Amino acid sequence: MCTLNRSVHGWCNYFHYRNSSTALGGMKWYIEERVRTHLMRRHKVRFRGTGFKRFSSKILYQQYGLYPVPTSAKWKHNAL
Repeated sequence: MCTLNRSVHGWCNYFHYRNSSTALGGMKWYIEERVRTHLMRRHKVRFRGTGFKRFSSKILYQQYGLYPVPTSAKWKHNAL
């Protein structure tokens, strides 16, 4: 998980500019889905619904320590 978190953190720092909320939201969904699929295979969970209950997003971030991808870009508005 450490290598994944470093990669995700680097991607977020590189692409986190202006209005990138849609792209980062898609990236967050994809990462959660791939980690959940990996855990389902590792723990031999056959059904997708059971996988969503057993490995919810909350559990992925709290128990497994997945890096939380920011879904809102923090950019400053320059006042004239």
